Amino acid sequence: MNIGLLGELEVEAQLVLHGWHPIRLDSAQMAANADLIAINRTKRIMIQVKATNGLQSNSHGDFLGFGYSTGYLRDKLPIFNAKDSPLIADVVIGVRYIQVQTRFVVMPVALAEKLCRLHCDYWFKVPTRTKTGKRSESFPVYLAFTRTPEAHGEHHDRIRKNLLAFENAWHVLDDEPDRLRNPEAWELIG
Repeated sequence: MNIGLLGELEVEAQLVLHGWHPIRLDSAQMAANADLIAINRTKRIMIQVKATNGLQSNSHGDFLGFGYSTGYLRDKLPIFNAKDSPLIADVVIGVRYIQVQTRFVVMPVALAEKLCRLHCDYWFKVPTRTKTGKRSESFPVYLAFTRTPEAHGEHHDRIRKNLLAFENAWHVLDDEPDRLRNPEAWELIG
């Protein structure tokens, strides 16, 4: 099952329901930082979609996936809008895909960047059970969404509160693109 494609299709349907016209960006060269363009009568918004299989049988069914930490931790690149491209994301939409029960988190890209960096910095410092006890710079960025795990509960709870504050926040698309990309315009909760 192609969860990424299913997530994008779900987002397209939601955009139409909220008065937007979605345009799919399928060319890998052109759309390095965005998956969709949403257009309404007065503006256009570039959207990066991150879809996760939300089934409980999946080990991370309670989390939203936002890619990998590698570029940020190893190469000091942004997590979003890291590629050289004429298109840059204004909004990141996390999709917890479950047929008929799909959930969406609609965040300004600047806030998604802050939240993912917070998690990467935290998780990179957590020792592993290996001989070195040191974590690799490359790990999936899974953010707690539907429940707070007991281990590292305070960290996961803060992440979860920030995600839940933007669940179904489709009004974010109405904000100005410059503000959506401005880290000073958005504060993390907690």
